[in-house]
Amino acid sequence: MSASGPGLVGLRPRLVTFLGTILASLILIAPARAGIKAGDAEVGADYGWQHFDPDLLGKIGRRWSLRGGMHSTDRLEWEGQYVHGRVDESSLPGTRRQVTLTEAFVNVVLNFRVHEPIVPYAFLGAGIAKTEIEAVSLRSSDTEAGYQIGGGARFFFGREGAIALRLELVAGGADAFEHSYFHPALGAGLTFRIGRRP
Repeated sequence: MSASGPGLVGLRPRLVTFLGTILASLILIAPARAGIKAGDAEVGADYGWQHFDPDLLGKIGRRWSLRGGMHSTDRLEWEGQYVHGRVDESSLPGTRRQVTLTEAFVNVVLNFRVHEPIVPYAFLGAGIAKTEIEAVSLRSSDTEAGYQIGGGARFFFGREGAIALRLELVAGGADAFEHSYFHPALGAGLTFRIGRRP
């Protein structure tokens, strides 16, 4: 199934590059130890935009996720994540097309050395992905492997704050219908750290 669309053209790739440069700079220049410690738990939710593969409408849709994890050390976290994304297109009455992507991941998250209120991180995740395609009155779906790699930063409200703003760039992919599809995303949300400082 192919469709043409604007994709990430014009300012969009520049924005992604700009945000990626900022996040990489935070990782490289921050000299202090992270404000997260072993035994801390974390839960959060985020919302953002996902660019669906050109063979799956090739347009930008909405994406939200729920996540929760445990820090086995101050640098290493194991995280579970549920992700739901969708994009719609309806150029003429009765020609609505929709792609829905539902994923469940286990992520390995690596925290970097930073000033305590700011915690940059990188992650790698693998799991399952369900891809659903609906065109007019026809619907098909397939569930296969899903995978993602990305990075971002948590911006805690105060040195000992338990709530943080989370910004994240994701390069995600999913197998479906005997093909592999690429769905990059950008998201923002809140994360809640559960655990007391000694």
